[in-house]
Amino acid sequence: MSQRIVARFCIYFIPLSDIIIPPFSSKVSRTIFMKIFHEKIEKIINERSAFKSIIFTPVYWIEGERFLFKSNDSNKILMLKKNNKYCFYITMIRSYDEIFSFIQDFNLGSELELFNGKIVIENLSLEFKTFENIKIENKELIKINFKTPVLISFPKGWIKLNKKIPIRHSLFPIPSFMIHGLAEHWNIHAPDDLKIPNMAKLRAYSNYSLVEQDYDVKPITVIYDEKREPRGFIGWVLYKHRKLNQELDNHIIRLLDYANYVGIGRSRSIGFGVVKVEPK
Repeated sequence: MSQRIVARFCIYFIPLSDIIIPPFSSKVSRTIFMKIFHEKIEKIINERSAFKSIIFTPVYWIEGERFLFKSNDSNKILMLKKNNKYCFYITMIRSYDEIFSFIQDFNLGSELELFNGKIVIENLSLEFKTFENIKIENKELIKINFKTPVLISFPKGWIKLNKKIPIRHSLFPIPSFMIHGLAEHWNIHAPDDLKIPNMAKLRAYSNYSLVEQDYDVKPITVIYDEKREPRGFIGWVLYKHRKLNQELDNHIIRLLDYANYVGIGRSRSIGFGVVKVEPK
């Protein structure tokens, strides 16, 4: 098997009529992707892992420059509008051969049924990196834009109690929480020689190395389905990256670029925690 890479597909499509969609539109992305690649993708989607190798974003409305999801204080029906242009992203961590087999089977211009309407597939783009090449530019300032609701939970393994610890979400992007979750995901999928040997040390270091300079973060509760209304946050934070330890800093800039592909926090595989990390 050839080398594993981190690949990000972007699929562009246009609805041929107005289409009512679920309140969290990553369900739309998954449905379309499965219709295009049904036989190849089913096994990957059904992987049983806490850190899946395939991640879907919600649908992105290109003209409106935003991902589509519904907050619990909105009475509007979420809808794809006829002739508007949309896209969505899929990150896959697979071998070169598997990734490029998907491209070979892709048919531009094909029409697909979607819920109560039809769409036409307009285009596909692909970007990919080897694990060795994943890293952002090592600049003094780093801005993280949180594009879809981020669900960062307090890691349960940090404290031992005699009773079950309930899930506790943070409504602010504390560096150690972000870095801990990214490092866990990274160590599952990265080659052995690039795995992070001491995650506890790295997450503690990140609170001293990544220092908030400015931010605009707000909490949001979204509707995922009839039962679940997760509460997270969206917005942005500007961090100063204080370079205090070269080895640990190298891990941080790798993980922050990795976040561009796999997201931050819980439920990333279904579209929560989509971020854009930019050195400034």
